Amino acid sequence: MDQKYRITAGLIGAIGALALIAQVGINLARDGQGLGATLWALAGYFTILTNTLMAASFLTIAASGKRLSFGWMTMLTMSMVVVALVYHIMLAHLYHFTGLNWWTDQAFHTILPALMLWFWLMETTRNPPRGGQPLWWLIWPAGYAVYAMLRGLATGWYPYPFLDLGALGPGPVAINMLGLVAGFAALGFALNALGQRMPLRG
Repeated sequence: MDQKYRITAGLIGAIGALALIAQVGINLARDGQGLGATLWALAGYFTILTNTLMAASFLTIAASGKRLSFGWMTMLTMSMVVVALVYHIMLAHLYHFTGLNWWTDQAFHTILPALMLWFWLMETTRNPPRGGQPLWWLIWPAGYAVYAMLRGLATGWYPYPFLDLGALGPGPVAINMLGLVAGFAALGFALNALGQRMPLRG
């Protein structure tokens, strides 16, 4: 692997790690809770978990000098693009961040998803198998949905309005979840089809 690839991955991973560290600091200062409680609160959000997975993946590429698989990188790309779309279409109007929190918000929902998509288009190894691999990529968002529901039932807190079982009831929440899974699946199959038409990289 050439140095440009490793350096690029390292820079993207560092941006993600710095944004996550900054967000932890913001929440610690704002909420006055301990580090464990702060991390537990942030771990309720798909955005935070997915950005953490992305940052860890890019830092792994930089440290190891190895490309990660097409499937893994495409699952990350699919998830980060959905993070951006859902936020900007459904959630952005609910929040009015300022200062450092505005920057972390932009990093998680705009900058890092854009970098993820760009890296996937420019650098990710193309060798996708034909068939149903995109269905496996749904394990991450579907697993999060189950986790969010179980966590919400236990604590009474839901991270996103469209998953709020207490406010909406099981029927609308189920419809929302099915719609999101369908959106993930459509994007996954589209990325897989695009990957099959792009040149292999060494």
